[in-house]
Amino acid sequence: MPGPRGAPYGWPVKPFDRQHPVRGYFSDPRDGEKRSTFHFGIDVAVPDGTPVYSVEAGTVDMGEGKENVAVVSTGGRRTFGYWHVIPVVKHKQQVAQHQLLGHVAKNWGHVHFAERTGGQYMNPVRAGALQPYTDPSSPRIERVVVSKAGQEIDPEQIKGPVDFIVDAFDRPAMRVPDPNWTDMPVAPALVRWRIVRFGKAVVPWTNAADFRAAILPNNQFTRIYAPGSRQNHPKKPGLYRYFLARGWKSGQHPSGEYRLDVEASDIEGNLARAHLVLVLRNKQGA
Repeated sequence: MPGPRGAPYGWPVKPFDRQHPVRGYFSDPRDGEKRSTFHFGIDVAVPDGTPVYSVEAGTVDMGEGKENVAVVSTGGRRTFGYWHVIPVVKHKQQVAQHQLLGHVAKNWGHVHFAERTGGQYMNPVRAGALQPYTDPSSPRIERVVVSKAGQEIDPEQIKGPVDFIVDAFDRPAMRVPDPNWTDMPVAPALVRWRIVRFGKAVVPWTNAADFRAAILPNNQFTRIYAPGSRQNHPKKPGLYRYFLARGWKSGQHPSGEYRLDVEASDIEGNLARAHLVLVLRNKQGA
């Protein structure tokens, strides 16, 4: 699911044709004062003062804040955002590809880079967008739990409707050199699940979180991220918890043993898998 395609583009920092460390991924959780939101870009980890350049030619738009530069590409199809930047350009200025836009502001240690196509934020590292980009690592699944009314329960004592939750995260494609952000978790691109009994799928694969292409509306945040999820802070790793299913009706299935399969994958398809034995104690049709 690559999403809408335009011409591929290089990195917003030099060298343009070389991959750089990314410490914050697309759709990572972001803790707000009033509500939590999906991270609508990626955070390219570079030192304060690093020059930041336009990935495409276009027109500068300074309407997003004094340290937030946007460039509307020629033709208006795409808009690229560069946040936490002290600008050297002005509103409505025409800029060329690879023209200097500004420098990373003090105490940020990254440039937040975003792509908006057709008014929708897109994952910059999807296929055919930011290049070069490779990811040799794979996500990790920490644990899978069954919950009822907000309380974890024994997966071998399931009765009535239950929630399935997975604690999972990805690792940055490149090691982040900043010691405050090294080895911090990031969001997998895809989390999915199914239930199997006697080798036959009872529930087909269902996508619980799909961040491969376009951002989801923020009103979907609490449907995707389970309670306890939190973003990274300097030297304080976050916790990424995903609802696989909410209110799954165990009573619609015969009592007995089942297997819950869970997969988490990155944008290149590298996988982590986990399995949890479930025992339903319902009567059929209960």
